[in-house]
Amino acid sequence: MFTTVSFLVTRLPELNNRRAWETFEARYTPMLQRYFTKSGCNSESARDLAQDAIQRAATGLKEGRFEKSSGRLRDWIGGIARNVVRNHQRKALLRNSPQPQTGFWTEQEDPQAEDEVLRADEQFDALWVRHRLSSLLRVAVKNFSTKDLRCYFLVEVRGLPIKVVAERVGISETSVFQKRRRVANWLLAMGPRFISQWEK
Repeated sequence: MFTTVSFLVTRLPELNNRRAWETFEARYTPMLQRYFTKSGCNSESARDLAQDAIQRAATGLKEGRFEKSSGRLRDWIGGIARNVVRNHQRKALLRNSPQPQTGFWTEQEDPQAEDEVLRADEQFDALWVRHRLSSLLRVAVKNFSTKDLRCYFLVEVRGLPIKVVAERVGISETSVFQKRRRVANWLLAMGPRFISQWEK
């Protein structure tokens, strides 16, 4: 079932809407765990930080801090994730530092901070898109045969001529064309609806 971000955001503030919360958590927790792992956390810390980020996002959504008119949900959750990982890294630095530290880093104290934030944004966006696409592919696998998907992949992604694909897969060129078109039409129809789960 396709549940859009708009649908979730309007129902999440209802404290008793358990299904909306479970959908929200199931959708975003795995991607956040990957982000924290890629940020250098071990798997246990990544799970804890993902739960922290989900909780912060949930609190923010309940309190109405996210407004669609001011930006994408991806950017808002990405900001929360960045803050969570930076706080985790700062605490680790304070624990491991031989000298007492006062305050947190500032842009002036850390001239590389802006570059690090930009890299973190790019990393978060790439993981977001990858996670969204892998979710779409899981749905596609349920709707098409391996041969259908292979024909689509070889023609559209790898750019091989239909004749070459027909020889590789062992079917006629007409069949390759039909399979590729069937998957392409499905993606054109379902892609925007599916993306709305994540973006709109």
